[in-house]
Amino acid sequence: MPPFPGDLGPVMLSPPPQFLLPTIFQPPPLYGHSYYGDHLMFSPAPETEVRDVWAANLEEETRNIRTMLPHYPIVSIDTEFPGTIHDGATTTPRHLRTPEQNYAVVKQNADELRLLQLGITLSDPAGDRCSVTWQFNFAGFDPRHHPHSAASIAMLTSHGIDFPSLRLHGVDPVDFAAAFRCSGLACRRLTWAAFSGGYDFAYLAKVLTGGKPLPEKLDGFLDLVGEIFGPAVLDVKHLARFCGDGGGIRGGLERVAAALGVRRAAGRAHNAGSDSLLTSDVLHAMVDRFFSNSDVLNHAGAIDGLVQYRDSANYANYCTNM
Repeated sequence: MPPFPGDLGPVMLSPPPQFLLPTIFQPPPLYGHSYYGDHLMFSPAPETEVRDVWAANLEEETRNIRTMLPHYPIVSIDTEFPGTIHDGATTTPRHLRTPEQNYAVVKQNADELRLLQLGITLSDPAGDRCSVTWQFNFAGFDPRHHPHSAASIAMLTSHGIDFPSLRLHGVDPVDFAAAFRCSGLACRRLTWAAFSGGYDFAYLAKVLTGGKPLPEKLDGFLDLVGEIFGPAVLDVKHLARFCGDGGGIRGGLERVAAALGVRRAAGRAHNAGSDSLLTSDVLHAMVDRFFSNSDVLNHAGAIDGLVQYRDSANYANYCTNM
């Protein structure tokens, strides 16, 4: 691959002309590279490597991401964390909670718990993705000393997450925050996507702000997400509400993927790299099938559970029947 054009500092504000996409994908000024362009057939790469990132190869993989971003400006993410220790069920069931109540639960958990893994999959507006998906493994969590859900730790262990290796060889969150800025991911001109992304963006924002508590109010959190990631933040679970024959596609990531005929390309569920890869493929399948005549970025900023829907009764029914 050619070297990354231009001098990319902590925040890339004005990329040189070589950074621009081909003419068909030239974006409007508001979103930079966050435009999907004309309707294109969905054709993901046939093979993708899920590459683990540890402290030892953080610098090398940061350079690799920096090289690939000009060609793949859509960033799909997933996180793994040690479950939830607060669920708010003793006050209001999830399907009846307001966005502010949902955020209060997200904040309570993310403030007290620690990020374990982050998966990053890069793709382009045509749905082609980078041949590497990155799986960042974080140090700093020890189930012997830090709060967690025992059931979640057991489940993650059964799916292959190696907690002793995280503790011994994982990436220091402070080092990751510096690498994030140097990689070009902090340029605020990318499209970001997650599936039911409240926790994903919460944990990532926490790491990128030095472990500080999240904002007290939902509006403050959404402002923070915009400040870090830019205006083009998509939630694939939110988009699923607008797919199908009026009723949306219900369920978790695996169920939505199955409804769209999208198969997991590599890895295992409940591993951040593999789940970010599946999220990317589901996103592009949705855009190809259901958003060919509208701009998917009309939904930018709407994070599942943290947005007020016009028909709250239907949304409660939607959540209840997932």
